[in-house]
Amino acid sequence: MSDATVRITQHELAEIAELQREVLWRSKRLEELKSNVKAMLLHRIPIERGRFDAKLRKIVCRNVPWKSLVIEKLGETVADWFRKLHPVRVRFDVDVVEYASEPLWKGKEDDWIDLGGE
Repeated sequence: MSDATVRITQHELAEIAELQREVLWRSKRLEELKSNVKAMLLHRIPIERGRFDAKLRKIVCRNVPWKSLVIEKLGETVADWFRKLHPVRVRFDVDVVEYASEPLWKGKEDDWIDLGGE
């Protein structure tokens, strides 16, 4: 092989290694923050007014192949009985929304606007 061939540089490899470490650190920090916000949202702690908002997204989990296997081996009635016996697992995830400016409807629960109707 001659020296004129294209090679993977040490600089590229070093940058990849550095970015992997940074991504790992940032993903751990992200999970920490989301976990804290999720706990506060579950306890109905209010969100500070501003251009960011957070919502809980409900995720319903059930093992996918269980139903087809039970129906195949034991029948539809046993599958329905088993489904009712073991409820689904529900998890929550945090979705953060960023608005271009503070939404006008935020905080209106406190400041009731009288439209002159009553």
